[in-house]
Amino acid sequence: MPTVRHTCALSVVALVLTGPATAGGREPGTVFGPLNVDSARDVREVRLAVAPDGAVTVAWTEDTRRPGERFGQGVFVKRLVGGRWAPLGGNLNYSHPRDATTLDLALDEAGRPLLAWNENLAHADIHVFRAWTGTGWTSWDVRRLGQDLTYAARVRALAARSGEPVLAWGVQDTDLPGTRLYVQTWNGRTWARLPALNSGRHVALSPSVALTGGGAPVVAWLEGDAATSDVLVKRWNGAAWVPVGGPLNVRPGTYTFAPVLRLDEEDRPVVAWLEDRGGIDTLFVKRWTGRAWRLLGGALNVDAGKPAERPSLALGADGRVVVAWAEGPEGKRRVYARTWDGRGWRPLVAGSVGAPGHDADFANVGLDGRGRVTLAWRERRGNTHLVLARQVP
Repeated sequence: MPTVRHTCALSVVALVLTGPATAGGREPGTVFGPLNVDSARDVREVRLAVAPDGAVTVAWTEDTRRPGERFGQGVFVKRLVGGRWAPLGGNLNYSHPRDATTLDLALDEAGRPLLAWNENLAHADIHVFRAWTGTGWTSWDVRRLGQDLTYAARVRALAARSGEPVLAWGVQDTDLPGTRLYVQTWNGRTWARLPALNSGRHVALSPSVALTGGGAPVVAWLEGDAATSDVLVKRWNGAAWVPVGGPLNVRPGTYTFAPVLRLDEEDRPVVAWLEDRGGIDTLFVKRWTGRAWRLLGGALNVDAGKPAERPSLALGADGRVVVAWAEGPEGKRRVYARTWDGRGWRPLVAGSVGAPGHDADFANVGLDGRGRVTLAWRERRGNTHLVLARQVP
């Protein structure tokens, strides 16, 4: 596959932060980056996945435009193994030049990464997929999915099983006012769907999907309209979708956004989401006890007057919950991370995760089998966004 190469304006470095953590924080750990293929090229999206054995995979979209080209955002991946970052292939786009958007990254039970993204062409969104085999990336152009309804084409989430994608997928039927959600897999010839999760009478948005130890999907999503929606969860029992409790909202029927779902060692879901609170996007987390949804503490925003955005969630084998998010107005955002200790939320590191004074977003967090936390995010330096990562013992 073709690879776009540029001369890096900055060398790839690993910086060790020193100095004791302040009260309530942990030792700062190591910051890696920039991970960009070319540090002079802008990054738009960042995704992170951490395997139980400690292998860390970071994927991102990066500007690949040549002189005179209007379009060009490529998909790139690096993996951290044994303290060293190594690229997994080059630019993974199927077509060039083409903008890659709406990037998803998932690991299967063996820790193999799978990717999904959109390659935009005119008014159509083309969903494409690749999986890492251990020696290279699959060529799955035959599996591409196309939609010319951009609103519905953004409704996608990815999980992985046995090297294959498991897709939560939105379909906007012309005979229904809303969006139907499906979970579908590749059967060797085409995409096969389970029954719809919802009726399609309302708009369904922002799915997040995870798989139980037996491979059954569990999905969280938003249902309603732009101003009033609920966070819902259903589990596939082998024959039908079963609701997991009722709406998770702290205040039902309000503005909600960006739910993310993970399953603990007993396949019980934990969900983080954003919810309007006095005009501020506020972050909450709930855990399913087996009988009811339990709110873990209260709002996580560091400053109740500043909006949170795009939470990321990771669970440990011991039941530990870690959440990361960006907070603040655009241009002055900071990335924060907190861990639930059973009684309350405490900072994972003192202060914000990134460098003070630099706008940061696209927070991601993962936990390995030893409990080590890895964070990845996007940080603005001058006129360029860089991919950075940080590990906390």
